[in-house]
Amino acid sequence: QPEEYRRSVLIPGKPKVAVEAAYPLGWQKWIGERGAVIGLRRFGASGPGKIAMEKLGFNVSNVVNYVNTALC
Repeated sequence: QPEEYRRSVLIPGKPKVAVEAAYPLGWQKWIGERGAVIGLRRFGASGPGKIAMEKLGFNVSNVVNYVNTALC
């Protein structure tokens, strides 16, 4: 995307969070020093998507708790 659009979405100086249901390599470039990345640093799991995501901790409660701990 053009630089102007990226700056309007990824506002400089504001904390950012990336949620990646895979290895989070590369996200630090986009979230910056004040950001947090939630991702899998191990092999995932097989099964229906909704169940696998819940078992791996990708749910609203866990994401909110992580963000509050990492950014606050």
